[in-house]
Amino acid sequence: MTTDLVTYYGQTPIIDQLVDKYGVYLEKLDREDKLLLRMALANYVFMQEHSNPDKYTVEMALEDVLSDPGFIKENWCNICSVLNGLTTLEAETILEALQHQIRWGNARQAVN
Repeated sequence: MTTDLVTYYGQTPIIDQLVDKYGVYLEKLDREDKLLLRMALANYVFMQEHSNPDKYTVEMALEDVLSDPGFIKENWCNICSVLNGLTTLEAETILEALQHQIRWGNARQAVN
């Protein structure tokens, strides 16, 4: 399996902005950032179905998954602003890409 597979099947303007800012493979994000983004987006998708979708943002999802909101780095404010207005379909598309990168690609854990 190739480690450079791009899995952005649902390319949209929001995903294009994310790719423009963080690279085609989101290579400007490290493994920790990708794991955190995966958690936040999974929570975002869940809450979009169970709360008022117009008022629940990716930034709120990020705050909800963190036990220590002080952990949010400046980089995360930028990521959340890029993802403002994200649809659940777009979130699922990014989740697919993150899963691949974390398991097989540029964010996989080094084997000791």
